[in-house]
Amino acid sequence: MPVYPAPRPVPAEPPVPGRYVLYLRDRLLEAEASLTAMSEKYERTKARFDSYYARQGITPEADIVNYINAKGMNPELKFWYAKVEHFQRELTAYGAALTGLEAAGRMLAAEGRRRPTESRRPRPGRRDLNRAS
Repeated sequence: MPVYPAPRPVPAEPPVPGRYVLYLRDRLLEAEASLTAMSEKYERTKARFDSYYARQGITPEADIVNYINAKGMNPELKFWYAKVEHFQRELTAYGAALTGLEAAGRMLAAEGRRRPTESRRPRPGRRDLNRAS
């Protein structure tokens, strides 16, 4: 008679609290809104910067070296771009956490739905050849 492994008990409550998932979702939405706002501020600042230097004849097409130097020296552009990068990283982190939790939940749910395999018949092999029937 084949011996089946004992089925794993399905946890009554999810392994990750629902409040934590909601917290991550809220943080993801906040990071997305902040990224949009910071991107807009950076674009406005960059447009102002570009128009100021274009009046002086310094554009990427005309004088790329001075344009890059001026851009590197502008603290406001650096500040807003750093903010954009920060919220991009935050958005990525919260998105990855939620994706991982969702995948883990699917894996655990699929594991709980598995049924023990049907009767396993012994395969013919060397062990079975030496046994008397």
